[in-house]
Amino acid sequence: MLSLPLDEIELSYSGKPEPALLQHFETQGYIGSSNEGITFHTVLKALMLDKLAEINTFNERADACTRYLEAQLTIHKDKLPEIIGSIKGASKQAFCLNLKEILQQPFIKNEYPTLSFECCEALFDAIDLDTFTKVAEKFSEDPYTYRSGWPDLTLVKGSEVRFVEVKTTDKLHQSQLVTIPALRECLPYDFSVYRVKKLGSSKAYD
Repeated sequence: MLSLPLDEIELSYSGKPEPALLQHFETQGYIGSSNEGITFHTVLKALMLDKLAEINTFNERADACTRYLEAQLTIHKDKLPEIIGSIKGASKQAFCLNLKEILQQPFIKNEYPTLSFECCEALFDAIDLDTFTKVAEKFSEDPYTYRSGWPDLTLVKGSEVRFVEVKTTDKLHQSQLVTIPALRECLPYDFSVYRVKKLGSSKAYD
């Protein structure tokens, strides 16, 4: 229904298939994450952090670092043009400093242990600020809807960006049927589905 390419792959792994498929792509030179949209959300937050901190309800920069992006965009919906507009003035130096500040927060470390500076930086380098602005604008239209349904894997290799949904036996969820088309309007990159089968198993997922 979404016209997404479907690939099938057999992998030897234990546990969940998402980290196994991520490792497969990493052997091909990709930098990536398997935390659905959290990596991309964190990049957006780092791009807008100075403005989010400036208008923070509690006047606490740490709160702007840790509070969920969907909550902040909802609380400050009257200031969305100002918040999102700040993306276009973000330098890489400021972005990296903001990103490190976010990742150093104990809540973030505990909640998202696989969230990496390397993958976030690779996304910043691969995607222009106008595109990040478009994604932020779309996300802000309905933050609590668009926080869910992002593809499992975010992959970057140079200027190449890929978004991969990992499946075993199940189908796309309703949230994915809503969010993925919205993302494709803003992100001119490759979206696909990989169906993973455990090597040596008659089942797609044990």
